[in-house]
Amino acid sequence: MNSRKPHVDWDILFGENYDYFDLPDLTSEVSEREVERMVELGGFDQDMALLDAPCGHGRHANILATQGYSVVGVDRDERFLAIAADEARTMNVDVDYRRIDLREMSFDAEFDAAVSWYSSFGYFDDKTDRDILRRYRRALRPGGLFLLDMHSPYRHIPSMLANHDRHVDVLSRGKDMAVEMHELDAEAGRCYSEKVTIRDGKVERARFSVRMFTAPEILEWFRTAGFSEARVMDEHGGTFTISSRRLVVLGTV
Repeated sequence: MNSRKPHVDWDILFGENYDYFDLPDLTSEVSEREVERMVELGGFDQDMALLDAPCGHGRHANILATQGYSVVGVDRDERFLAIAADEARTMNVDVDYRRIDLREMSFDAEFDAAVSWYSSFGYFDDKTDRDILRRYRRALRPGGLFLLDMHSPYRHIPSMLANHDRHVDVLSRGKDMAVEMHELDAEAGRCYSEKVTIRDGKVERARFSVRMFTAPEILEWFRTAGFSEARVMDEHGGTFTISSRRLVVLGTV
């Protein structure tokens, strides 16, 4: 049995090397397309009060605010929240940013919709993640919607089978490099990863793991959390298949 436990090196994973290697690919155009997709998949209306959790550096929340949504963005990272607030001022929009850990969310029927986008769910043990899902549920008013976006559990399997059970992603920025190595624990349903960055001759390592769900499994989690309905789809709103890159769940209170 695999003895590894869920773990994330938060401060290293989302520190300065994240800004250097990852942020350049998260352009405003990319964020706008993602917001357009989440609004379409969720069936959101502009008069909704919306919770973006975790909101990261606000790239979705600020765009949603420009479209008329009343947005509360929460995240554990104070640095990200400062970036988000600065960008909101630049865009002349009002977003209520709050420093809250997902494990401590205590909203009670305050929102019409909530969003967890960009594989931001499943970083803790199952008991904790189930509790977080219930906290999303409690944050919503009757009829409220929760849109959850995750990696497909089948996404890396072909390359893992071809590469000694390990999938490797490599990103270069000039002479610098970020390498992510992923191993799937089939028994635990969890992907264990390590990100190694080599920048200006300095090597930094960050470990993290994330839960990988099959469609029946995540639907059972939604039912147990108290959602009256839940359905799965692919990243385009179509049928979820083994070829889908993303697993998207829409739950209704």
